[in-house]
Amino acid sequence: MRATTTAGVYLKEGARGLVLAPSLEAARLLRAPGEVLAGEVGGLRPPEFDLGNSPREAEGVEGRVVVMATTNGTKAAHAARGAAHLLLGSLQNATATARLAARLGEEVALVCAGKEGQAALDDLYAAGVIARGLMAQGFAPQGDMAHLALFLAGNPPREVLLASEAARALKEVGLWEDVEVCAQVDLHQVVPRFQGFRGEGMVFGRG
Repeated sequence: MRATTTAGVYLKEGARGLVLAPSLEAARLLRAPGEVLAGEVGGLRPPEFDLGNSPREAEGVEGRVVVMATTNGTKAAHAARGAAHLLLGSLQNATATARLAARLGEEVALVCAGKEGQAALDDLYAAGVIARGLMAQGFAPQGDMAHLALFLAGNPPREVLLASEAARALKEVGLWEDVEVCAQVDLHQVVPRFQGFRGEGMVFGRG
């Protein structure tokens, strides 16, 4: 729910770039002087990190590079690193993600991070909203999971996200407000796009 939302917010708020690390340890090693270290473990900001994984916390990122590592989202980006083009989509930039993806390729795969190796309701919903945008660009859904995501997308975002395990986990650690922020659709047009590698890190900038 949060990783791609927060990544987009960092760039929207003026971050010079994002470096997605495959682990917390890698993020610590990848951070150069003056860069912002952001991430989460168990939903919370790890010790010695500047920021957590909340889209409500983007202070001090303007003009700086953010090095980011999360439990599920940044790992999913690394799992998709062989793609010809790689974008980070969320509900907040759903339509912009669909439009850019449609311009870049004749076939688009929507990769969901899930939650600790399992399918996640919040991810499927966001994929369905993006898939609706792709259908408006002439794409056709393939497979049962695509149709399931599209079916979910017919429901109000807040209603679906609040029912997810991710929302319940965030409530338990006092981050319920993040769910409300992540449920906002088409809040901005900034789409993080993969630009290359920096060591183990994947560098993203504005698409």
